[in-house]
Amino acid sequence: MSKITIKLELDEQQAKNYLQWLDSQYNVTMADVWYSDRYRNVPSGQRAPKVLEDLPYLAGICRTRCELKKMLGAGTGERSQ
Repeated sequence: MSKITIKLELDEQQAKNYLQWLDSQYNVTMADVWYSDRYRNVPSGQRAPKVLEDLPYLAGICRTRCELKKMLGAGTGERSQ
């Protein structure tokens, strides 16, 4: 499978709002499946990776969240100097 890179420019407020939306999507989806029968017997430490393996769109949301958090954190650090 080939990798895809997306370059996206958002102002800080848009990025914060998008991150908030991504967080809610991730949390709601993870809560829906976490205790489902499909994952009931998967040990807690292995459950999240298994869910992300089974739901690739959720893995994409997770990676996007992480990158946005890094970028917002970097922007905060630069302003404080």
